[in-house]
Amino acid sequence: MTTLLRPAYAYTDRGAIHYVEAGTGEPLLLMHATPGTWRAMAPLVPLLAPHFRVIALDTPGYGNSDPVPGTPTIEAMAHSVVSMLDALALPKAHLLGLHTGNKIAAAMAAQWPDRVGRVVLAGHTHSLLVDKAERDAAIHHLIGHYFPRFGASADGSHLVRQWLMAHADVQKLWWPPQLLAGAEGGTQETLADDVEIAETMVIDHLLGWRAIVPTYTSIFDFDLAAAMRGMKTPTQVLELRPADEADMPAQAPVICKMIPGAQQVLLEGCDASVFRRQPELVARAVLPFLNASA
Repeated sequence: MTTLLRPAYAYTDRGAIHYVEAGTGEPLLLMHATPGTWRAMAPLVPLLAPHFRVIALDTPGYGNSDPVPGTPTIEAMAHSVVSMLDALALPKAHLLGLHTGNKIAAAMAAQWPDRVGRVVLAGHTHSLLVDKAERDAAIHHLIGHYFPRFGASADGSHLVRQWLMAHADVQKLWWPPQLLAGAEGGTQETLADDVEIAETMVIDHLLGWRAIVPTYTSIFDFDLAAAMRGMKTPTQVLELRPADEADMPAQAPVICKMIPGAQQVLLEGCDASVFRRQPELVARAVLPFLNASA
């Protein structure tokens, strides 16, 4: 049976937030990584919708959502999502956040605990590193290419360079390794999936490329560990352990000592693509925890 997805906007005093929802029951917000939109969570929605009113949103500045007013900080993004709850007349909601989404979720749980039910903080080990300096260094190593190495030019030529940088990133997304490698040995079904995923990532990137640098700047300014120490909400840490981060110590056990009663799930050998390619693994990991509130 096909799950009916209902697109809509929440109109807040901090701008409009676009979202897609499915299901009924207690609300569960899904917040994507950077760059992305609700589409990054789309494969997970039908698996969670039988249990919750699932709301997959475009976080502020991405997709069809307005950017936050003023300086884009993680706290400001969290404030905008709380304003979304107000606009939808929702007293509180469960949260599942991946990468940037886990920062927004942590900020919401720390600052607006009465608006938050259960929280799933999901991400690669590098995204969950408790030590801020180590986490910032690991993130910057992966996303440094987004930051221009040139200043503003009086004639505006730096704007052309920025556009060319965005185009180069899109080309990488258009021709991902999975699609190129699968061209010879893949099945029609797997190739169709690869094309669909690549298309989604290209669209998401073009819709949000201007927000990437401000978002990562806000992540570098955000003290995730301090927010975690302030969390009192029931929390699950869903740590993705890709092969290229196997040498990093798992962070979920450390975080669970910081957040009272927190639970951990480690998905060894998985990266963030598991949300798109194997959403059933994610659903099996989070549903027992989220349903415990029922």
